[in-house]
Amino acid sequence: MPTQQLTLTTTNMRNLVIANKSDVIYYEIVTPRWEKDVTRISRKDPNTRAFNVVGELRNEFERPVAVRMYGGEFRPVEDFLGRPSGEDAFLKGKFQGKDGRSYIWRVKGRHLELVQEDNSGNTPVAVFHPHKRYLFVLRMSRHPYLEIDASMLDALDSVIISFILIQHRRRDGCK
Repeated sequence: MPTQQLTLTTTNMRNLVIANKSDVIYYEIVTPRWEKDVTRISRKDPNTRAFNVVGELRNEFERPVAVRMYGGEFRPVEDFLGRPSGEDAFLKGKFQGKDGRSYIWRVKGRHLELVQEDNSGNTPVAVFHPHKRYLFVLRMSRHPYLEIDASMLDALDSVIISFILIQHRRRDGCK
């Protein structure tokens, strides 16, 4: 199946843009300095060019503790992404997509992959490719990007929000 490559503008999960090459798919993740306890995830409508808030994260001490989608109620991150357990819990996360199926984020090699839970082939439906730097210290030679299977475009809001949450979990777990 064809895939979409969504490029991340930075490695900072609090303030970034995730978009494809033509900007038809365009997400803006913003945590204002004057309101550090809320991160808003907005999607740009390609027809009207208006931004619609698809999700919000409530932060405590710069860590997301609750998530809200489409203006609903805030619920704990553990309810949305699953409760971490075990020594490598920060590497995994499970959520239910808009389509009613369960998906699991997992680390395979250097890549973070999203697989459908009941898929016996475990073919990833999304893969995160980290950035590369010139000589490992200078500016980026390749920006990080998400490679998303076309079948996941209907559930893209959930994928983006869960990706941001799993990246926070991975970074916090590595400390």
